[in-house]
Amino acid sequence: MLDLDALRQAVSHRVPAKRLAHTLCVEREADALAWRWNACREDARAAALLHDVTKGLSDEAQLKLCKEYDIVASQWEMGKLLHALTGAAVAEHEFSAPPAVVRAVRWHTTGRAGMSLLEKIIYLADYVDSTRRFHKVHVLRQLCYTNLEAALLMGFDLSIERQIATGRLICPATLEARNALLTNRGSPLRNA
Repeated sequence: MLDLDALRQAVSHRVPAKRLAHTLCVEREADALAWRWNACREDARAAALLHDVTKGLSDEAQLKLCKEYDIVASQWEMGKLLHALTGAAVAEHEFSAPPAVVRAVRWHTTGRAGMSLLEKIIYLADYVDSTRRFHKVHVLRQLCYTNLEAALLMGFDLSIERQIATGRLICPATLEARNALLTNRGSPLRNA
């Protein structure tokens, strides 16, 4: 079990002040979602604290971590998404985070098919924390507490729409996660 106070202190020295404010809000949101969906609150808080631990690093520093930890990033993960891979490696190797926490950090930006409950919570907590201000954020926040699968679907849809609108590549993991939700027998569309 990670010492959350020590982890919070360590993270505060590694991320810029603005990123730290976001991280602490994600921690609070992850804790609340973990409580709501009966997940391990300590793991949720640890993953939230670590989810952006490398996001403020330069491209050069990110690539150095890739080399150090033998990370091979796809074309979709280079740039803005690379911090999820390097953050997961740092969580594992520098903070000795348990595998469930490492996976939640790894998939917090794109999601993936077959996400664990903790991975879903971190993906959504990062998406709807109190620092976020985007169209439909209030709707998505509410949905997180009433129908987790429908919230994920909405999050994936909003993310894909934003990628299309800005002319960016869409990570296949996000498409696969969305498709898996829709093809699952417990589809949120049938339960909404």
